[in-house]
Amino acid sequence: MYVEIRCPWIGHSDASQHRRSQQSIESADETQGDEVIAKPTVVPFRSHSEPSSVQTLHSNSQDDRKYSTVTEDLLVTPDFSQPLPLSRQNSRSKDFSDPLGLSLIHGTPECEADIILVHGLGGSSWRTWSWERQPDVFWPEWLRHEDGLSHFRVFTYGYNANFMDSKNPLSILDFSKGLLIRMKTYGNGDLDYIGMKPIIFVAHSMGGLVVKKALVIGKNDNLFSVMLSKVRGIMFLSTPHKGSPHARTLNSFLSIMAGRSSKIYISELDGSSTSIEDANEQFRAICGSWRLFSLYETLPTRLMSGVRRIIVSKDSGVLNYPGEVSVPVNADHHTISKYSNRLDPNYLLVTNLLRQLTQDLRPQGDKEARGLHLERPAKLLETIFGIEGNTREDFDRNTSRALPNSCQWLYQCESFKNWLDASHDTNNVLWLTGPPGTGKSILAAKTIEHIQTAIQCQYHFFVDGLPTKRSAAYCLRAIAFQLATMFPALAEKMIQLHEDTQFSAVSSKSQIIWDTVFENIIFKMDFGSTLHWVIDGLDEGDAPVSLVRHFTHMQSRTPIKLLLFSRPLRELTSIASSRPDTFVVEPISINHTTADIRDYIGSVASEILPSNDSIKEYVVGQLADRAEGSFLWTKLALDSLWNNWHTKADIEKALNEVPQDMQALYQRMIDYVKDQPTRLREIAFRVLTWAACAFRPLTITELVAALEPEFDGFINLGETVVQICGQFIRVDNGAISLVHGTARKFLLHSTGQTPAAVGFHAGHEHLATVCLQYLSRDSWRQALARISQYRATIACDQLEPLYEEFPFLRYAINFWAYHVSEASVSATALLLNLRLFCHRYILQWIQLVALSNNIPAIPRAAQYLKKWLRRRKKMGFSEHPLIDTSSSAETQFLQQWATDLIRVVGKFGSNLLQSPSTIHKHIPPFCPRDSIIARTYAQQENPLISVEGISSNHWDDHLGRLSPGEDEIVSVIRCAGMFCFTLVARHGTVIVWHIETCQELRRFCHEEWVTLMETNQTGTLVATSGRMTNRIWDPASGQQLHVLPKDVQARPLSLNFAKADSQLVIGYDDCSVLSYELDSFVTSTIFAAQGQGILSNCPRFTVLSPDQASLAIGFRGRPVLIREKTTYRAGSRTIIRLDDKDRLDNGSDVFNSPEIARWHPDGSSLYILYQDTTILVWNLIDDAQTEYGDTEAREMVLNSDGTCLLTSSNSGSISVWGLPKFNLIYRLQFDEFVRDLTFSPDGERILDVRGSGCNVWAPDVLIRPDELEREETSSSFDGSSVSEVVSETVFAEDRGQNDIITALYCDNEDEFFCCGRDDGSVSIHEIKHGKRVRKVSNHATTADITTIAWSRSRRFLASADDSGKVIAKRLRIKEDGNWAVYRLFELRTEEVASQMLFSPDEALLLISTDTTDLVWDVNRKVEVCRIKEPRTGRKWVCHPSDEGKLIWLGPQQLRIHEWVSLSLIETRGIEPTENIHDVDEESGLAAPNNLGESTRETVNIIITPISSRYLLCETLSEQGLARGTLARSMKLDVIRISDSSARDEASISRTPLIDVASEVRCLLGIYRERIVFLDHGNWLCTWTIGQDVGLVKRQFFLPRDWVNESTLRLLRLNQNGTLLCARNNEVAIVRYLKGF
Repeated sequence: MYVEIRCPWIGHSDASQHRRSQQSIESADETQGDEVIAKPTVVPFRSHSEPSSVQTLHSNSQDDRKYSTVTEDLLVTPDFSQPLPLSRQNSRSKDFSDPLGLSLIHGTPECEADIILVHGLGGSSWRTWSWERQPDVFWPEWLRHEDGLSHFRVFTYGYNANFMDSKNPLSILDFSKGLLIRMKTYGNGDLDYIGMKPIIFVAHSMGGLVVKKALVIGKNDNLFSVMLSKVRGIMFLSTPHKGSPHARTLNSFLSIMAGRSSKIYISELDGSSTSIEDANEQFRAICGSWRLFSLYETLPTRLMSGVRRIIVSKDSGVLNYPGEVSVPVNADHHTISKYSNRLDPNYLLVTNLLRQLTQDLRPQGDKEARGLHLERPAKLLETIFGIEGNTREDFDRNTSRALPNSCQWLYQCESFKNWLDASHDTNNVLWLTGPPGTGKSILAAKTIEHIQTAIQCQYHFFVDGLPTKRSAAYCLRAIAFQLATMFPALAEKMIQLHEDTQFSAVSSKSQIIWDTVFENIIFKMDFGSTLHWVIDGLDEGDAPVSLVRHFTHMQSRTPIKLLLFSRPLRELTSIASSRPDTFVVEPISINHTTADIRDYIGSVASEILPSNDSIKEYVVGQLADRAEGSFLWTKLALDSLWNNWHTKADIEKALNEVPQDMQALYQRMIDYVKDQPTRLREIAFRVLTWAACAFRPLTITELVAALEPEFDGFINLGETVVQICGQFIRVDNGAISLVHGTARKFLLHSTGQTPAAVGFHAGHEHLATVCLQYLSRDSWRQALARISQYRATIACDQLEPLYEEFPFLRYAINFWAYHVSEASVSATALLLNLRLFCHRYILQWIQLVALSNNIPAIPRAAQYLKKWLRRRKKMGFSEHPLIDTSSSAETQFLQQWATDLIRVVGKFGSNLLQSPSTIHKHIPPFCPRDSIIARTYAQQENPLISVEGISSNHWDDHLGRLSPGEDEIVSVIRCAGMFCFTLVARHGTVIVWHIETCQELRRFCHEEWVTLMETNQTGTLVATSGRMTNRIWDPASGQQLHVLPKDVQARPLSLNFAKADSQLVIGYDDCSVLSYELDSFVTSTIFAAQGQGILSNCPRFTVLSPDQASLAIGFRGRPVLIREKTTYRAGSRTIIRLDDKDRLDNGSDVFNSPEIARWHPDGSSLYILYQDTTILVWNLIDDAQTEYGDTEAREMVLNSDGTCLLTSSNSGSISVWGLPKFNLIYRLQFDEFVRDLTFSPDGERILDVRGSGCNVWAPDVLIRPDELEREETSSSFDGSSVSEVVSETVFAEDRGQNDIITALYCDNEDEFFCCGRDDGSVSIHEIKHGKRVRKVSNHATTADITTIAWSRSRRFLASADDSGKVIAKRLRIKEDGNWAVYRLFELRTEEVASQMLFSPDEALLLISTDTTDLVWDVNRKVEVCRIKEPRTGRKWVCHPSDEGKLIWLGPQQLRIHEWVSLSLIETRGIEPTENIHDVDEESGLAAPNNLGESTRETVNIIITPISSRYLLCETLSEQGLARGTLARSMKLDVIRISDSSARDEASISRTPLIDVASEVRCLLGIYRERIVFLDHGNWLCTWTIGQDVGLVKRQFFLPRDWVNESTLRLLRLNQNGTLLCARNNEVAIVRYLKGF
């Protein structure tokens, strides 16, 4: 006879389970003599990149092992790449026996605290916490996936509380001691020991008493007290603190059962037990500092058939201590500790309480860091990702429109359950498709809301009416931003990336964002739980196919589940059908939505119909039957009932008149609008125009301002538009929008014989006119006067104070040009408004844009203008044959402004951001004379700046030059992030440049010959390959990170970073490809070496595909071979050109030789350049090839998104080809050979290696805003072709590369200057306009002039070249004003002259080289003296007060020499002092003080002011840093000349200008006792010595393409304040007319 016994504290469901448990224990007894350690592990579905692993379950005593069995695959290894369990884990063995002792469930190396779970009477370490006692639904495993709990170690403690065991004489005290011992002896290292981090207990039932007793006895025992000092809190789950009346009953049952006996620990649970009272009193005395949470049951527990009781009442389950938190739980005694899934309300309650319980456990420093995460980075993340406004806006709007409890049908779908269940490792993408109007967006929002009740998810809503939100790039930015705001680790990585590389996703294209943020950061991270992403309206995006392909191929360490919503478009669903293992497509059927539609109709009917249930049911039935699953149709049909519900006949008539299809329904709505009175009709159509054509929805206040020119005095425009616009308009959160995207199509486009209600082009013409007229106001000048025009920080919108007063300003600034681009091409009135705007107000608009911190809006506007001009030209001949629109003067100004707007930003963008008002008077003088901005605005009253000497009247594409230094030649160039990297192969020096400013940042050296250099996508890693080693560098610091000795004999041909930058992949000339783990240096083979037998020679190239699955190999005279290793194909393929096939048919085995191969960024195509300049495009997916001949190409590279191909020819010209059509869109003619070339990361610049350095080019044809790419692409879904935007080839020529100026000297009379060139010529020019007046000398045509000296009276001039030749000439100005030139002498020095100096009486000439100084007598033409000394970094200067003496100045020493003999008169040390703060009244200098010395320096410039009281000295470091770099390589010092007369002093004071030196890029001189210098923003600045550095005054700036490392040393400032700046073969003469 079997009697069912239900114990109050047993987790077993029946006695048979007890017996099975007992059998397991008995079975374990048989293995007592063996040392058994249980290794329970479970290996659920893993991410693509993670291997399975096993962790030992710790059991830390011999007693524990006595009760253990060897079981495999039971515990989850703490590998956070594992999926998030929502309902179940993979099944465990049915024979699984819960381990005893302390078992680690999961943990992390950086764990913040320990959570220890203790079961109760009859329970066990695993099943107590498992739903229905099934070990595969074990909720403590889920804690590692919970935000805020994932970095805690979780333990479970098991002890023999099986009351069916007759041999168990233990008490609660014994269990408590066992717990303490297990805790004390756990671990095998400092970080593993319990007691090193805070401790939290979670105890069920009697387990709470065990924990309390353990804490009481441990607190008073020195062995445990230190460990227990880390206890921070306890969560009690139905713990009988005051005992239970059921304990005595259970012991009675046991005493009468055969073979059983009553238990001591059960007796201790009785309410009358003194041990419970004693424990409570002792516990009260020690728990004051702990947080206590007591959860008690509220449902009765089934004891036996028909009998249910509350086991632990509230009175017993709550301690009633001060500070205790008591919480009722909707559970019985068993289910209070067991949860079915992560959506279980009780599980959510427990985890939320655990978060509260553990929120104070993080160290103070960490909490402060988290505080910074919440405060500081929030705005910075918005800036990095370009996220504006409320990110929940679309979600909240769609959620608010849904009925409660709607969309439940989806949650019951098996496909959705499987998708939500993280234990499913297949079908990670669920794709819901439905026609327009079926409520997909609301379904998406409700689903997000449903998911977020348990877990977080990221989402994006594509919106057809919002071009920004239609962008795939914005979708990626939004998802990444949401992740970063949720996970501090990701936020820190993004901020670090931004700080290291200035990366910003705002202007980046989707491919760059995917590679940089997702592939290299997000997919590499462990987020602790499966990520869930929901994307709605995928078909409304600009590039859905590309986005889906990205999702298809993503390999993430953290599993990712995707839920997509879209229309059922073939182009998209075909991708899903090709990957059935990944995608599940679920069509939204009428049956799915019928119930929700009926509920929606019923809710609306209840508001508008009388309380007659039969009428309501009739309406519900009629509309539901006709809705056909369309919520949109249903809504509009219901709207028609609002004024037709008075009688049943009215209702029936209204229902019968509702058109069945949407087109007819829209027509009925527009007819209603047309039938209104004239005034209302006009207002309604204007509102509809704005709603249909606006770039984004306007707010009500914006719309009021936009309508103001025509309609004024609205009482409540929000109410008005809803009433008069025929159901087309809805108002959400104060913004107006159309009821649906299909309504926009109806309003803007004609259908059949019905004309468009609004008209697309006419609507945009009106909006453009309103915006232009709004901006064309003189009153803006007064408004702008209230705003500061200079800012040190630029990441803010300074127009915010104006937006409230002028609500339409923000919209007009940003979108006027967009509306112009879509306006009618024959709009005469619009042209007049454009002409007025450009002639009088466009600079004012540029200032507004700069103040709003949105500089990209300027080139975007230019491209919009070009789009309108292209449309006009294209349509002109067919629609307006009498108008020659191609050359019409009435639009020529617009083309010129489109060009100038792009150029202004390219050359002055950073200056505009820093000081927006400079657009009016500073920028126009620097623009070419024939540019429209110069013609319109440069010739103005009271100009600030004049620029002479530049003959070019047009913009050129040359933006700057990167010069590595003397005797250095660049061989390789790469761009990534915000950096450009150039390699000097000879000694392996890598130079890092800022891509925007062209300034050198730092250098690092491989110290051997280097042939290869590559970077990762973000520019945070650089790999170099030398003869003996491969090295990995951190370019931000220049530090070497890894060294990989070469362990193979083959020669490297290619380098690639892979696996989120954790691997370096190297391709060798034996056709092998090896990958090297950067952390462990473990080497693995991707492609094995291929013998030379068949192919018989080494390859020309090996190029690895972006996914590292295919290898392209090119051999001279052989076809290109593709080795593949993919899931779908493994083996080799070859590509043979068409004419090679003909040769093959004729028996020839000689093929065209491939030179270069480049993969398309998506890996779908391979571009091969052959020796005969033919480029072959091989589409590997379709196995199709296309050839393009006569390209003249020698080098070849693609941009980051594969839309442009860049080539260079043997003659030095470079060409840009638009893809995929391969049409030429740009060609630059140049005479110098190109060794390497690349695109900038944004694809808007070209960099090439010529001569010794690199050129930077910025053709405006490459500047392409994302919106234009979306709007002007072809019908192909993914269109992104540049060729379809730029219809004509742009040809350019660089005219300034001949006879480059290499030396410059300016006289002090402001009349002439002298320049030397790289052709060996030296000439004199008048300074007024820069015209050459006389050639003075001719050195060898192959020699560069290095230095020039000109005597004070201009009678003598000496020049030196880089061959060591010095030529001296005597000059005289004749009566007719011409110059006479007479030969003095020529000489040749052993080294290149670095300095030449005439004596004040012009009788002597000093010539100084690195190691020799010599003096020549000018009149006698003989050398008078010579001294030699080791290189000292010296510079010479005439003594300011004694014409017979020279000053020799070194970094640490000053000497005085005789001019005639160079005899040393005296030597003084230079004593360093502190920075200038207090100024000496007599000298104007601070008193000296000590400062540490510096070494290995060279004095570069010495300037003597008119007062002659001191020398201003610029000293450069010789540690591989060029002048003007951001790294501090320059020092600025003031040296007192007056000290040199005091012979009793051993030293002369030197005062470092430390603060101001950090501002100086190049020292120019002293003007009226003020230091003049160029700062790092290329501003010419002045500063008075002794003043605070904050008083530095910015005067004007130089265009950034005027200043580079080569031209910096040629900047000259004369005593009249005239600045000379060498530009290629000319000298710009800049005068600041206002005066410094």
